[in-house]
Amino acid sequence: MDEWREFAGNVLGMQAVANNPDGVTRFRLDERSYRLEFEEGDTEELTRIGWEVPNAAGLDDVIARLEDDGLKVTRCSAEEAAARDVQGLAQTVDNSGFNLDFFYGQQKSVEPFISPRSASFVTDGMGLGHVVLMTPVFDDALRFYTDVLGFRLSDTMRLGPARVAFLRCNPRHHSVALIEAPEKGIHHFMVEVSEVDMVGRAHDACRDGGAGIMMDLGRHSNDEMFSFYARTPSGFGLEYGHGGVLVDDSTWTVTEIAGPSLWGHRGSMV
Repeated sequence: MDEWREFAGNVLGMQAVANNPDGVTRFRLDERSYRLEFEEGDTEELTRIGWEVPNAAGLDDVIARLEDDGLKVTRCSAEEAAARDVQGLAQTVDNSGFNLDFFYGQQKSVEPFISPRSASFVTDGMGLGHVVLMTPVFDDALRFYTDVLGFRLSDTMRLGPARVAFLRCNPRHHSVALIEAPEKGIHHFMVEVSEVDMVGRAHDACRDGGAGIMMDLGRHSNDEMFSFYARTPSGFGLEYGHGGVLVDDSTWTVTEIAGPSLWGHRGSMV
């Protein structure tokens, strides 16, 4: 937990929340009360993924769709929702085995967001960033996100024999990507900053001992993100980037991309 506090705050520029629940550390990226939550535990793993819906009717709708797909859904109590700083909360486990939270009405802080590294994050209307998940049930996971949750396919790719699908639910090119893999797990999550120099400063902070670099600076071929990948204290990746494209649903065409990057993103031993 101490390593995460140092990494998220002093390397990435996220703001630690002053008053956290017992055993939990939260970080802000914007006006929301928090975007990331870390819990003390015996293993290093992704605990849950939160998806925001507009309001109570939106939550009822997604619950109905989940139940129609045969998933067990738990409607959390008002007290449980309040402990997470939201007005409404429901939970389920998808067929890949990931815990999913659906919520609305997250609290906004009255205190300004102050980054310890003067970073500003691109979140407005698009959430935290994106998460890339490895799943042994790729076809069913793709069906779930598109047919049940209503995500749109942005494009596809192959990493060797493994299939990859990039899915969006807002103008960001993808909020989730799925990788065909023998076991479930998190590959990486991404946060986007508003200026290219913020990426450079975070990259320098990693090279100065803040974190190992998994992949060096580069630009992706599909979302055009200029970024690098750091190794988090939990061992998986963190993409830190700038300049991702925004998708216009009326003109976007789904394609199969030949490779993940236009240039760079080479493996690094740093």
